Amino acid sequence: MSTSWLNSAFATVARSPRWIHGSLAAAGGLLYLKVWLPATGLGIPCVFHEATGLYCPGCGMTRAALSLLEGDLPQAFRYNALAFGLLPLLFVYFLANRRGMRRTSRAVMAAMVTAALAFGVTRNLPAWAWLSPTAIGS
Repeated sequence: MSTSWLNSAFATVARSPRWIHGSLAAAGGLLYLKVWLPATGLGIPCVFHEATGLYCPGCGMTRAALSLLEGDLPQAFRYNALAFGLLPLLFVYFLANRRGMRRTSRAVMAAMVTAALAFGVTRNLPAWAWLSPTAIGS
């Protein structure tokens, strides 16, 4: 059985610092979420929420990431539903950027910014209070 494809894959990773830097960043993020936060309980406070009492579009994102790592999709959605809406758009944005489709990538970026701003406003309205980052059952 030939493993030349595996050797070429490792050679590509070894030549590209992006893979190494990305892997280190992912490992650091995983350590932060799974080791540092549970051990210390010191999370990243939202400056916008602390100053205004309103939720920004990113409020609940760390808790959503923790819920996703635990495999709890409903709870992750409850903490921050915007992440689930932006993820496919982010994929399209990077794909369009990689293929040199500048108009498409700009349009997708504009859609993501508009969606984030609309979500930030909407989640603070009384009729849409269910979008605020809370635990299921609270």
